[in-house]
Amino acid sequence: MNKKKIIIAVSAAVAVFAVAAVAFVISRKPKNEIEIVPDVTTAVSTAPETQPETEPVTTFAPFVNGLSLKAQEYKEMNSDTVGWIRISNTVIDYPVVRASDNDYYIDKDFDRNYDPAGWVFMDYRCGIEPEYFTENTLLYGHNMASGVMFSDLKNYERYEDFYEQNPIVEVSSLTADYQFKIFAFMLCNGVHGSDFEFWNYIFFSREKEPEWTLKEYLSKIDDKSLITTNVDLREDDKYLALSTCYGGDTTDPTRFVVLARMVRPGEDPLEGTTGSVRRY
Repeated sequence: MNKKKIIIAVSAAVAVFAVAAVAFVISRKPKNEIEIVPDVTTAVSTAPETQPETEPVTTFAPFVNGLSLKAQEYKEMNSDTVGWIRISNTVIDYPVVRASDNDYYIDKDFDRNYDPAGWVFMDYRCGIEPEYFTENTLLYGHNMASGVMFSDLKNYERYEDFYEQNPIVEVSSLTADYQFKIFAFMLCNGVHGSDFEFWNYIFFSREKEPEWTLKEYLSKIDDKSLITTNVDLREDDKYLALSTCYGGDTTDPTRFVVLARMVRPGEDPLEGTTGSVRRY
């Protein structure tokens, strides 16, 4: 064999060996091992170099004190139960009832037994549930010499620092708990036909005439209030009025009324309750 034929034969042998080697390596690779080649067209980021700044979203948890759960328990004892009321540093910590009129609980206790002290009750025209939430809710309770029911409301008049130490009224429905901040308290004639029938302001008129509007209601409160506070008031606020007899004589028509408005979501409950000024 000449030299040229030897070189061709060796080259062919090397080629065959190389093909055989590659085939062996491929046959040894696991069948589930797949080589992924990165797509350079999608590897390039299209995001801007600097992300725009966004303001953090602040959420506020609803006010919860558990009084609505207590109200639910008491509703099993008396189906007239509609909520609960509590004021710090007072005996006012009661389930609230509502009858079909404003006379029944004047001389009935929670168990519907006769009792001159009556019970704390909501005006039959009012409601604090989502499906029926009046713009102004009225609660009534006697001013008893024994100190029960709404007697302690008069502490706001008796003691100069009582308001700023206890400006919050906790009121609950059967499903939710609320806080109301007091913005005024006043003396009124509770006889029908008086100059300010505060008990008839439940839904405020949206008419241009001043009668029964929120503006008229707040104006009359401002005229009679025994205190000036820094609590701001808005048309979309929910309001609360707590009414009790002023004197021990049942023939005295004077009423002592504490006015409050609901604490708004996320609002500091004490905002506006400091720096109050007495008018007497």
